[in-house]
Formats: sequence, structure tokens, C-alpha cells
Amino acid sequence: MGTLLVAGQNTRLSGTRYTLDLQVPEAEHVTLDASALLLGSTGRVQGDVDFVFYNQPKHPSGAVNQVSGGRFDVDLSRLPDHVERVAFVFTVEQGLSALTSGYGFTLGGEGQEINFSGSGTGRAEKSLILMDLYRRNGEWKAKAVDQGFVGGMAPLAEHFGVAVGDKPASTTQSAPTPTPPTAVPASKPAPAPTPETKPINLSKITLEKKGQTISLEKKSNSFGKIHVNLNWEQGTGKSKSGGFLSGLMGGGGDGKIDLDLGCMYELRDGKAGVIQALGKQFGSMEQAPYIFLDGDDRSGAASNGENLYLNGHHWTDIKRVMIFAFIYEGAANWGQANGRILFKTPDQPEVEVRLDATDSGKKFCVVAMLENDNGALKVSKEVNYFAGHKQADTHYGFGFSWGRGSK
Repeated sequence: MGTLLVAGQNTRLSGTRYTLDLQVPEAEHVTLDASALLLGSTGRVQGDVDFVFYNQPKHPSGAVNQVSGGRFDVDLSRLPDHVERVAFVFTVEQGLSALTSGYGFTLGGEGQEINFSGSGTGRAEKSLILMDLYRRNGEWKAKAVDQGFVGGMAPLAEHFGVAVGDKPASTTQSAPTPTPPTAVPASKPAPAPTPETKPINLSKITLEKKGQTISLEKKSNSFGKIHVNLNWEQGTGKSKSGGFLSGLMGGGGDGKIDLDLGCMYELRDGKAGVIQALGKQFGSMEQAPYIFLDGDDRSGAASNGENLYLNGHHWTDIKRVMIFAFIYEGAANWGQANGRILFKTPDQPEVEVRLDATDSGKKFCVVAMLENDNGALKVSKEVNYFAGHKQADTHYGFGFSWGRGSK
């Protein structure tokens, strides 16, 4: 039987490797974001890399890894020396009072299980510092904190020293006020300017459930350049950009994978086609179909993954675009996947779709559908698996004729 903590209580940890599971029964009905902060003796992060969240799910040290929305893997032995405490927090957009069935956590590992349950009834806060792992006199302990915080994720992160920027900085700047020059002694060179810290962007929407949709409305005459990015980790555990799709290749070899991004599209005039590296069908941004695949990373070494672009100035010419990923070579092992596709549109929040459902026997995944909904850009989470292109086409009704192809 595990150890049950009450708020404010702590217990000693006997090992170094643990998994924290956040338990929120209403998670499917609220907008919830969990994160972890690696804090020094001042109770603040040393830098923004010490903030582990959906846009930065793995600490460079490997000590804290956000495996999924509410699950974190922790290896205390890998924490940097300056870290005295790891705080696990979450934010509920609707407020903690929306968690009518309560919340809690289970910390398990090294033969230990530590549990906590809390109540959201009557709580006006939006955020919660749920629990801490902290070092005291050379040993690590777990503490149920259960401390509310009135603001959302951005003010909570700033409270711990994270530089947050929800909106991109304006390209128009006021002229600086002239400052009289300060004489610098010849014996002392002028210090190098401190590099500006780039704020972390918390403006992102994650489609959690299959079938969930979001509709983006134009904020100007067009959507501009719509960017679709697929990224993943290699089997060695090294990610293509900080950690997304781990262990996707099963069995043997060096773990590298040729995972391809592509789409099937249908235009308003009835024309349809496929954009993919297979058959060198890369498309075009300047003429129909106004969709372009930027190369093909066959090595798995490209840091920015695979990228597809849509010309949003011609969104009125496009009816629907089915975004897919497929394994060109190697055995499918989606069961170990922790991947995502990001949709980036100017003046719109990023939209994330995670490859969280699994079907290890099939190599083709329809990730999302983009539809022209009376001029709006409607994004739907699909994450449906098929044996190949033909089976996906049959399901979604594009009506293509299929044959074997190669890159």
C-alpha cells in the first residue's frame, strides 16, 4: 500500500527515478495544462530551459520529461547542481472550481508509491502548485503543496522567473532616447552586451481528443503562409528538436527512421491530388494546389523535422487537406510514439495534434483534416491508422488510383 499525503505533508524518497501522474477526472471537459519548473535556492528558474511544458517537453539534462499532458518522468540523479526543487503545477482555464471530482497525483518508482487527493470545490484560483520534489540535507523528499495561484500559466511561470511572451514583438519600434556617452577607461574594455532573452510563447491550443476541432477566422484579408511541422525523436532517444517521437522504429539497427509528411487535397474546382516525397510530388506555393512540401529528411537528422506549407492567400481555392504521416521504411511501432504536428498560422495560436492513439500494425496515420468552412480554417484531430495510402483514401473518399512508387 502506498503513502497517502495530505496538503503540506512530505515523505522521504528512497530512489532517484520516478513517474508522476496527474489525476484529473474532468480533464476531458476542461482546458488543462501541466508543467514542471526546476528551481534554484532562490525559488526561481536559472533560465527558461528550466521550464518544462508542452512547447518544451524535455529538460536538456534529461532529468524531467513531460511524457504526455499529465505524466512526467523524473530522474533526480540527472538534475543540474543548481536545482534544489522541482515544482509541478497545472492551470485550468475554467478555474479550479470546475474540477468538481477533485484532482490528485500518484508518484511511483523505486518500490515507492505516493498519493495525494485534493478538492476544487469553492476555489477561485486558475492555477495550482500541486507538489514539490525538493532536496534537504542531501536527500530528496516529496511534498504535497496544494497551493492555489490566481493567475493562469503565464503569470505563474513569471512568478518563478520565466520570461513569458504571449504575443510576438512588434516590428515597429520607437526611436530610442539619446543617452549621453559614458567614458570607459582605456584599461577596461566595454562589457559585452547581455543577450536578450527570447520570451517563451504560451499561445497554443492542443486538440486532445479524436474528432476535436478548432476553427480559425481570418484576421486580415488572408491566412498568409500556413506552416505544418512534423517532428519526432530517433530510437536512440535523441529528438529532432528537443523531443517528440521516441522509439518509433522497433527492433535492431541504429533506430533511425524515415517518417514522411504529406497530404491529400481537394480544391474547390474539384481537382484533387497528393503531396509527398514518394514520387517527388512536392507541389507548389505559387500555382495550384498552393501546397508545398519542403524536401524530405531521410536521415532523421534534420533539426526542424519535415515541413509542409499552404498558401493562405489562396485558401478560398482549397476545399480540404488531409494531413498524414507514414513510415516509408522499417517496422511500425507507434506504441512508443510521443509525436505531434504543429500548425502555425500568422496572427493565430499554434494548434497541436499529438499522435497519441496507437496501432502498431499499420504504417500510415491520418493525423488531421483541414477544411474550408465558409472561409474559416477548420482543423480536426483524426489520428486514424491504416495499412497504407489506398486504405486511407477509401475511408476519406478522395477517389485516387494507386500503384507502387519510390523516392
